[in-house]
Amino acid sequence: MNTKLHSQRGFSLIELTIAMTVTIVIATIASSLVAQSFRMRGREDVRSDAIADAHRALNIVSREIANSGFGLIDNGIVPGDTGTGSIRFRANLNAYTRDGSGNPVSGASSVTDRDEDIKYTMYNDDAANRHYLVRYDAILGAIDQREGTTVLANRLDSFQLQYFDSSNTALDVAANPSAVINAWKVRITVGVILPAEGQPGETGYQPQSVINLVSDVVLRNASQITF
Repeated sequence: MNTKLHSQRGFSLIELTIAMTVTIVIATIASSLVAQSFRMRGREDVRSDAIADAHRALNIVSREIANSGFGLIDNGIVPGDTGTGSIRFRANLNAYTRDGSGNPVSGASSVTDRDEDIKYTMYNDDAANRHYLVRYDAILGAIDQREGTTVLANRLDSFQLQYFDSSNTALDVAANPSAVINAWKVRITVGVILPAEGQPGETGYQPQSVINLVSDVVLRNASQITF
């Protein structure tokens, strides 16, 4: 009885080395693409969060500054504590509020209630490279400074203010900080800096970018004041 032996030929060492090399190259490329995708997604998440924070802060600041001077005989902006990087303003928000008997409510004749004397400014923590837009309520702060201070946004990198009179001419508030600011309109600009992602020349490199949001606010009682 004859038995035929069939030999099976496997991969040679060279073929196995080539296959492993190709697999490693493909895996490296795939990993690089996945990592790049995650970096881009992370940057877009940071971008979205920063823009949302800036929008929220801008809406709040715009709404409150628009009330500046309400119930008063001037525009409510406090000279000496207002400039291109901060603003302090007053409003008598309950000036026309009456009780059930038709009498003015308590505090209706003066700026003595919370939310009626507000200052916005940026606090820069250079050591940690963090910037905070801070809201300070002077009425509450006179009782407890911590109670009167609120961090409105912590993702902003800049907060700038410009002032315009009724003819839309820019006012130079820095020239005489203690002078009365006859502003009819305030332009608020908040900026967010998105850092660079990767290095120049690399696949997926994204340079640093700056996003500025702008709001023009006409003071609520501007039509009642003659500048």
